[in-house]
Amino acid sequence: MVTSTDDLQVEDTYSPKNKNNRNDNTDDDIDNQNDEVDDVVRDISIDNEDEDDELYGNIDDLKLMISDDENPDLENDIYGKNYYDSPDDALLAEFSDYDSVSEDDEQDFMDAIREANNFKVKRKRKNKKIKKSSVPFRRERPVDPEVALLASEANEAFVRNDLVVAERLFNEIIKKDARNFAAYETLGDIYQLQNRMNDCCNSWFLAAHLNSSDWSFWKMVANLSVELNHIRQAIYCYSRVININHQDLESLYKRSVLYRQIGQIGRALEGFQKLHKYNPLDNNILRELAVLYVDYNRIGNAIGLYINVFKANIARREAIILASESVFDSSDEESSEEFSSDEDDEDESEDYEDEQGNRRNKSKKKNKKKKKQNQINELLKDFDTARIAEDEDLQMYPELNWKKLNAKHRCILFDWSSLNILAELYLKQPSENSKEGIKMIKRCARWIQRREQQLFWEDVIDDSECDDRRYKNAKFDALTDNEKNKEYHLPIDIRIRLGLLRLNNDQLLEALNHFHFLYDENFLEISDLYFEVGQALQNSENYEEAVDYFLPLLALEDFNKTELFRPLGKCYKELENYSMAKEYFEKLVEVNPTDIDDVLTLAELEYHLGNTDEFNNLLKKAVKLRKQQAEELDNIAKEYEKEESKSPEEKEAENAINPHSKPLLEDSMFRQAITKKKKTLQDIERERFEREKKISSKVLDKYNKLKSYRPGFETGNKTQITMWIDIASDLIDVFSSVKNFFMKSRSKKFVGIIRRTKRFNKLIDSKLERLSKLSSGDNLLDGLPLMEESVRLTSTTELRGLTYDQWFELFMELSLIITKYQNIEDGLSVIETAQEVNVFNQDSNRVKTMRFVKCAIVLRMKDPYKLAENLRVLLNQYQFNRKVLQIFLYCLSEGNKSMEILSSTVQQKFFLRQLKAFDGARYNTHVSGQASLTNKQVLNVDKKSSPYLFHIYAMLLYSSKGFLSALQYLNWMERDIPNDPMVNLMMGLSHLHRSMQRLTAKRHFQVLHGLRYMFKYYDIRSENYSDLEKQEADYNIGRAFHLLNLLSIAVHFYHRVLENYEDDTLKKHAAYNCVMIYQESGNFDLASSIMEKYLTI
Repeated sequence: MVTSTDDLQVEDTYSPKNKNNRNDNTDDDIDNQNDEVDDVVRDISIDNEDEDDELYGNIDDLKLMISDDENPDLENDIYGKNYYDSPDDALLAEFSDYDSVSEDDEQDFMDAIREANNFKVKRKRKNKKIKKSSVPFRRERPVDPEVALLASEANEAFVRNDLVVAERLFNEIIKKDARNFAAYETLGDIYQLQNRMNDCCNSWFLAAHLNSSDWSFWKMVANLSVELNHIRQAIYCYSRVININHQDLESLYKRSVLYRQIGQIGRALEGFQKLHKYNPLDNNILRELAVLYVDYNRIGNAIGLYINVFKANIARREAIILASESVFDSSDEESSEEFSSDEDDEDESEDYEDEQGNRRNKSKKKNKKKKKQNQINELLKDFDTARIAEDEDLQMYPELNWKKLNAKHRCILFDWSSLNILAELYLKQPSENSKEGIKMIKRCARWIQRREQQLFWEDVIDDSECDDRRYKNAKFDALTDNEKNKEYHLPIDIRIRLGLLRLNNDQLLEALNHFHFLYDENFLEISDLYFEVGQALQNSENYEEAVDYFLPLLALEDFNKTELFRPLGKCYKELENYSMAKEYFEKLVEVNPTDIDDVLTLAELEYHLGNTDEFNNLLKKAVKLRKQQAEELDNIAKEYEKEESKSPEEKEAENAINPHSKPLLEDSMFRQAITKKKKTLQDIERERFEREKKISSKVLDKYNKLKSYRPGFETGNKTQITMWIDIASDLIDVFSSVKNFFMKSRSKKFVGIIRRTKRFNKLIDSKLERLSKLSSGDNLLDGLPLMEESVRLTSTTELRGLTYDQWFELFMELSLIITKYQNIEDGLSVIETAQEVNVFNQDSNRVKTMRFVKCAIVLRMKDPYKLAENLRVLLNQYQFNRKVLQIFLYCLSEGNKSMEILSSTVQQKFFLRQLKAFDGARYNTHVSGQASLTNKQVLNVDKKSSPYLFHIYAMLLYSSKGFLSALQYLNWMERDIPNDPMVNLMMGLSHLHRSMQRLTAKRHFQVLHGLRYMFKYYDIRSENYSDLEKQEADYNIGRAFHLLNLLSIAVHFYHRVLENYEDDTLKKHAAYNCVMIYQESGNFDLASSIMEKYLTI
């Protein structure tokens, strides 16, 4: 069978999936193949087919081509005869990554050559055994003679420990042969001997890509990367190891740990889930998985892990009890055979005899299953030994077949340590789950103490079973002596966790009952529990009890730190013991004098103690620190901008200063994990309830203060206006901190409404502002929320003491007043925030008000483009509304930018679609290209046209010099309103401009037609309007004749404007036009007199 050359090349190409064909490639194929770094197979062009045929035509010539010209015997080395002509060649063989080739490999190579030349291929042996290796060997490549000589010299230098020469030679080898694995590997060894570990790691990292199937080498590079803290590179290498060797659980574990270290909790969690699946009996992996679930905010899953362990232990104990009963029950033979003896297993024959008397082995399926079970048994051998040694059940039931029972009921031992972790997990849940946690902890404790049959404790609402109060329980008194003598007391750490859950459930007395057991323990051993209890009591606002547990810790040197001083000082402050609070905050400021929050708190304490001088000094210090902090932030921002503005060439030049200081895979893409101490004890619901009361009272006080500052708007008192804005801003921030109202922006962090404060720390600045008022005798405004939070809305009409109508009115007033008196952007920020509130969006009247208020604010910005965007929103919302259509032209009445907007094709298309929509509604049909009909309440019984839409669209066409199209719409308007001055004016101007374009055959007649409309406009203005409109008509007629270059008539009407009216608005324009006409005609004296009279200030 003849095979084409192209097909042979594809078949012989190396693939990781077909590693037995490593030697089936020709020289040209080998030279043209890329290793797994590129993972691409290059096609050989048709133009090279003739050249390949010439090369493959003579086998002897081919052998000569791949041999060493200077050393023909080197061919023997390549083809596996292990003969070396010189010591250098022998050393090269030790160094080289090319394995010796067997006779079978040579035969395969020759067969490939024959097949490429359409010769008959020798029949391959079927019984050929393939040698397996745990580490896949590298593909063979021909050695260039020059590279071989350099390799020999480099190895000699390396052997004699001349590392400088060896490094230089190996670098030359890499320049000549960039895919020489051995060169990279040995170069890494040299760097390692020189203690250049980063360079060593980089060299081995490159070498690993050249031998990508060697997972052990990848693992070595990964471990070294971890030592050098090259996190991203280590993760990459461990991933390569796992892809090659799926059973390498060590690499999977280390990669998961690295993922957790850099903050990629999701990937770390995925890794530990796999580890737990492979080894479900490893307690350490279980604990790590639970921690990751907590970090990933999946506390329920973490609790579920330990609940499953607990259930497995329950099932195991039930099996033990059942087995122990079966031992003494002679009638239950099956149970006795299963649990009490394994003699049948020992006597069972491995073979059986069939009808012909031949001995056969058991089925392959059973052997495979047994082999897998043996692997599991080997994996869990150490675990089972430790488990049996510490299990109490072994001492209680020594007669059982524990080997078989443990094989069937394997599980992690659920003991006090596991229960302690489970209690910690329940504490991390919201307080509404505290009851469930209390119930589960007591149930688990009863099981550990072998009291699981005492089910009556489930109905007891307190924890009396864990202390001496149990003797007062009648059901306990009815128990047997054996049950009464069992253990009932809890370990101290479990008891404290139970007390904390009681505290979260607002059961203070029951919690304190547990906490009092601390006094019976060794204080030095449980001092951390004292601190934990104190923090929990402080968070639940039980400050006096918290102090009782904080004070003993002052006797220990390890706790004489800011971590204890701060909560203790806060407790004394809340108890209004300001002198003691001052003592501890002075220590805090002494340790860290730049902490602004501590300085402000100390200033507040000095104020309460009446130390005015100290208060003012601390306040000045806080202000100074705040300014320094702001400057530092600005400098950091400038440095960042400077770094970002650098070109790639500059960054590359900076990196080139120390090229070996970084790994090949940098960690810049990874977000480093932020190790932040989390609060584990919070009475969230109770705290919110109390805070809401305080906030409501403060909101009402502030709202009432606004009334006292309102007279300042009438008198123009800037101080009162500023005070009103500040108080109203605080109230708006209170409302905006409720994220329930902002469905679209829940993920955004709340930093306040007014944008002028966004570059400062809102908490510290607000505290500075409040403390500054102390010097003028004002009270502290504590209790107002400054951070975003969820609030339970118990009323549909009010929030925090004010109705929603009052809140809405406050939003609108504040936005308009800030826009008028302070900053337009801040006013816009307030109204935009109001538009995001879902309570306001549910009322159509409020939505309408907000849109028009925003349009008014944008109008003051004098930005026609933003104004046009808001106007289009209004036009869509209130479709065909004549007032909104009038507003559109009123707002875009001046300036070049307004003219650009009016003449743009975007506006023309928009209004054309609106026109089509109006026609569709008028004739009750669908017009192609019409806008969607949002105003379905349009009543047009007489099917009249819309003069407002016609006029606007005509003006848009006129602005873009589409005079003929504009005339068409103006003619339609003339039928309905023939005596409208604006219609006649625009028709006249359109005819005049159309004639000036020289696109009309009879231009003079069109000029006359235009003048007819102009004078009709003039007559209407002169007869039916005031002097102001008459002056406008004179000016427009004069300007029309000026356009036609009929200057004498134009001057006549300009002089009427100058002499017959008192208003000066149009006189300046008329005078300027007269001056230009006189100057062009050469009458400079008259031009000067007009300029001096009308244009001189």
